[in-house]
Amino acid sequence: MRRLRILLIVLMPLCGITVLAQPISSALLQSGKIPEGTVYYLPKTAVRFQLLVEKKTYTPGIFCKYAERYLHRKNIPQEKQVDHRLINFQLNLMGVRDTSKCFIVNLKGKSATSEIKLSEDGVLLAVNDTPKQVRQPLPFHAAPKKRPADPLKFLSADALTAGSMARKAELTAIQIAELQEHRQQLITGEAEEMPTDKAQLQLMLDEIDRTHEALLSLFIGTTVCDTTEQQITICPDKEMNREVIFRISKQLGLVDKDDLAGVPFYVSIEDLHQQTQQQYDYPENKKDGGFYTSVPGIVRLTLYREDQQLATYNYPFAQFGFTELRGGSLFKKYPTQMILNPITGAIEKLHAEDFPSEASH
Repeated sequence: MRRLRILLIVLMPLCGITVLAQPISSALLQSGKIPEGTVYYLPKTAVRFQLLVEKKTYTPGIFCKYAERYLHRKNIPQEKQVDHRLINFQLNLMGVRDTSKCFIVNLKGKSATSEIKLSEDGVLLAVNDTPKQVRQPLPFHAAPKKRPADPLKFLSADALTAGSMARKAELTAIQIAELQEHRQQLITGEAEEMPTDKAQLQLMLDEIDRTHEALLSLFIGTTVCDTTEQQITICPDKEMNREVIFRISKQLGLVDKDDLAGVPFYVSIEDLHQQTQQQYDYPENKKDGGFYTSVPGIVRLTLYREDQQLATYNYPFAQFGFTELRGGSLFKKYPTQMILNPITGAIEKLHAEDFPSEASH
């Protein structure tokens, strides 16, 4: 620590606000206030993929091998099947601490009372102002599912007491046909006991449909769908050309990107060599120091499923741009507010109170 203090004394000129020009190793300094000033980091930009993966589980019915004989249903699977697939996705940007961009600022004079606001991991968010709030994506909540009815409870007394599975299946098929006929008679008004009003009719039809569905599942089986949210986060430092970031297996769901059992999903990131730098009508004097901030670069991110292009986005990424020194003159002479984007580290607001309006670049 003594060596570090000597280094700071040598590199920090005596001015109203000073920033150490070169990055400081995060192994040497923790973020926050130290005797020599305030240590802060700039962020780099990460992408979080929120994936909705649907799992379909098919369970064959106990009469599945009789489905063609009694119900004329062909190609009914007789083994349990599991199928996963990606049904939706969403991309969200997030900021993470860039350990290669660690700086120290020493405020003196009028700027000594400035309030520097950092995130929990030490990223610079604002000075003399309220940090920008990043809207967090809402977590996925699956819709509640009805508890499936036990189809065996709907079997007729004759089917329950039948001596063989084939006979049980035959009697159940007869019961299904009778239900269909009764339903048709209620709709056409030909039933022996017709309901007195529409509400009662609907109740009877609903009960017939419920019983019919339960009994039919004994032949054609049941399929249950479960949807879960999975997250993958990447933080690229260089361009990517169709690199696998995850795979989805029909049997296993989301698997590691190196697991060849899954279908690959690729990401390409192209540096467009463009920056979106906001201009402010304030004079800059680098000798007055200031805060290092980011000027993010624009990248094009493309997501693929095998050879199919799913989506393309243009995003600002901190690590594809550069850093610059801003605001030293303002903080030295005027009460100044600054807000940085927590995802890219770019200045979103820079305002100096009492600054002469006629002054400009």
